Amino acid sequence: MSTRSRIHQSIFLFAISSLLAACGGGSSDTAYTLGGTVSGLTTSGLVLANSTSTLAVASGATSFTFSDQMTGDYAVTVSTQPDGQTCVATNATGSGGSTVTSVTVNCRSYAAFTSNLTGVSLAQLSVGSTGTLTAQSPATVSTSYSPSSISTSANGKYAYVSFQDSSAIGIYTISGTTGALTALTTGTARSAGYGLAISPDSKYLYVSNYGDSSVSQYTIGSTGALTAMSTSAVAAGVNPYGIAVSPDGLYVYVANSSSNTISQYAVGTSGALTALSPATVSVTASGTGPVNIAVDPSSKYVYVTLATSAKVAQFSIGSGGLLTALSPTSVSTGTTPHGIAISPGGRYVYVTNAGDNTVSQYSISSGKLTALPTATVATGSNPRGVGTSPDGSYVYVTNYTDATVTSYTPGSSGALTSVGTASTTGAGPTTVSVR
Repeated sequence: MSTRSRIHQSIFLFAISSLLAACGGGSSDTAYTLGGTVSGLTTSGLVLANSTSTLAVASGATSFTFSDQMTGDYAVTVSTQPDGQTCVATNATGSGGSTVTSVTVNCRSYAAFTSNLTGVSLAQLSVGSTGTLTAQSPATVSTSYSPSSISTSANGKYAYVSFQDSSAIGIYTISGTTGALTALTTGTARSAGYGLAISPDSKYLYVSNYGDSSVSQYTIGSTGALTAMSTSAVAAGVNPYGIAVSPDGLYVYVANSSSNTISQYAVGTSGALTALSPATVSVTASGTGPVNIAVDPSSKYVYVTLATSAKVAQFSIGSGGLLTALSPTSVSTGTTPHGIAISPGGRYVYVTNAGDNTVSQYSISSGKLTALPTATVATGSNPRGVGTSPDGSYVYVTNYTDATVTSYTPGSSGALTSVGTASTTGAGPTTVSVR
């Protein structure tokens, strides 16, 4: 190449680089300040992160700014949730190059809800700093039918209710500040039922139709309203009861209480379910009467309460979502096991025993359950539902005959200690959900 050609090439490259810089092409290396606003933060413990930078945000803060100067793109996440609250970062990603103040962090306090079957109402309770529950005002929201189950979306915005005596599906908004319920509208399933499950991304709802041997499937709109999918329901076993979505959102499992099987489905890109092959797995190697079902946070294991056999069946999730019984296939519980919950960290399992007024408690190792040294703790009369707070700091149990809900704190070994009992202000509480 001639000297004149090299000079012309250098001039051309310089012009291109200057043009890119003028258009912001060089902004990825420009240091900038990253921050935003905070709302609703009333407790301590919130930690935000961007790449390797972290920032502790004080209780009551209304804004935040990372002390480190940033370069390149940003992606703000909640590294640690504050005590008794859940915070969500929005407008959290983008390109830097200049000061950023548009990230918003919205925090909400925990609230608990129970489905009061014979009270024909939903209880709404505030969660205190020690996990104890206090009735909101009003303490209950009346329903048109007998609510059998309540579940709240992961984003904390909506609650969905199934009914023992109606195919209706209740839809409620949840106040971001008080946690109070407001009836929005209703959906319609194939039959009355007991179980419902919401996808981890809060986009889909699945409802087990006890009287129809099927599962209804819906998309959840931006306002919380339900729209039946083009295939409104898929086949299940006889009298489907509990239902769960794997935390990775890939699979759905249903406990068929009268056929002693578990239905297993893959979740498509649009949320629609497709039965796996085989479509069901038997639980008879462990017992009978599958009622409720839970999937561990790693989406590797499934646990099912067997109400008529005093057992919890345990399975691994294999390639493609297929279930395989572990060895041993089950562990013993108290009398008439009903509800089941797994700690958010995936280390412990809790099972309500409706027949002997206890909660069984287990540790998890390689998916297998082992009873804790203190195998059970006392509850109120006829415990049914069990749920945990989002951070796992508290465990709640509904006592059907007492019309109460008992609060527990798990110790370092997972063992529960009761910290109080609150009235549900409505008879026959079945399930409990905390958002």
